Amino acid sequence: MLRLMDRYIGKQIISATIFGVLMLCVLLVLGNLFKELRPLMVESNASPALIGRFILSVIPFSLVYTIPWGFLVAVLLVFGRLSAENELVSMRMAGVGLFRVAMPVFVLGIILSGFCLWLNVSMGPKAKDTIKFVLYEAVKENPNALLDPGVVQTRFQGQKVFVEKREGNTLYGLHLYQLEGKNDTGYPKASIYAREAQLRIIQESKQLRLHLTDAYMETRKPNGTRELAFIGEQEPLLFDFDVERKKRRKPNSMTNDEIHYELANNTELVDKKRYKLANEIHRRYAFSCACLALSLVGVPLGINARRKETSTGLAISILVALGYFLFFASAESYQDQSGNGAIILYWLPNLFCLLLGTWLFFKARRK
Repeated sequence: MLRLMDRYIGKQIISATIFGVLMLCVLLVLGNLFKELRPLMVESNASPALIGRFILSVIPFSLVYTIPWGFLVAVLLVFGRLSAENELVSMRMAGVGLFRVAMPVFVLGIILSGFCLWLNVSMGPKAKDTIKFVLYEAVKENPNALLDPGVVQTRFQGQKVFVEKREGNTLYGLHLYQLEGKNDTGYPKASIYAREAQLRIIQESKQLRLHLTDAYMETRKPNGTRELAFIGEQEPLLFDFDVERKKRRKPNSMTNDEIHYELANNTELVDKKRYKLANEIHRRYAFSCACLALSLVGVPLGINARRKETSTGLAISILVALGYFLFFASAESYQDQSGNGAIILYWLPNLFCLLLGTWLFFKARRK
């Protein structure tokens, strides 16, 4: 009888979880796709294959968040229905305790937490890294799509580019401005004008360069005077994919192995970056427990929601889930600081769910 009950509840939880995760994944994938659709298709003229790769890269990253939320929704719906149709009462009248009834949920919660741990430490960071630099892959496929005539391009760090005219792969009247800082809006420290230019992708060094013809360079001296020189044919560096990718990698786009290697071998790490890398490991382990932690409060709240015939229990469960994620959002402000502030905030929601779930289970057993 117990095995039959476990299969009955387990099948409902699994089917509801799959449905919930699929719906949430579709929403997250569409949200990310609409956000990046214009840069990918309009500005970079990306191929359908690259857009498909972008969609596939979003899925592992989105599963990190959709699996805990979908599992919580499934627990609420299944145990709410069991309570509403008095099936739960029948099980308890047969001598099966509430904790034993919920055992399939806890087993599934442990399995899903293990799966989420794998996603958090390996697949999720790799997917995030791919998402972040998918635009660079689009540039490699069609570099000339970057420089539309009549538009000031500011996507290149420390540089601004303006093209007067373009015919095929040839650019005419190219203006290249070297800025003092990343977001400098003052007078450029140097500017180059070329009658003709072509973009070149150097695959070996992963660089984007401009081949300039009939080029002039104007520099500004510290005393304010300007100097003009004819430089003929030049190939200035416009973008270095490899260097920029390494420079901009954040802890959440690095796997645990990469973080451990960086902490052990990079002696040039500043303290803030070191704290952020170390706290990122704790965040992943703590967040991987979300499925099990939320199931502890989901079972009794799902029962109470139907028992009272109101939406109070469901509303409270949503608040609990939001509160769980808010703890992690709040910890972000402490992630690059010394001390245990971020670590405490990461593990606190799991402890809170354990205490709250134990108390709710005790109350539900006495009813």
